Amino acid sequence: MADSKLSREHSLALLQKLATDDDYRARYEEKPAAALAELGVPHETIINLKASCLASTTLADKGHFQTAHGELTAAAADQCVGMIIPSVKLNFGSHD
Repeated sequence: MADSKLSREHSLALLQKLATDDDYRARYEEKPAAALAELGVPHETIINLKASCLASTTLADKGHFQTAHGELTAAAADQCVGMIIPSVKLNFGSHD
């Protein structure tokens, strides 16, 4: 079943490479699966990605990937800052 996803770590690494490395971008356009393997994405993850994720393609310009990298990084920070710590409320009422 094609439903796997890249980890956050691999997603950030991929966006960084696509935003900065022309040679990697060329390899990714030709063979996305091999390019993902270069980043250390497990084979099991790669083979279970949607077929459209593994098709040869023409990439958007580097600026789009720089923006996406920044947004993913900021989203993680926002989640940490917005975390609500659960509290316990004890009720010491009388029992009949």
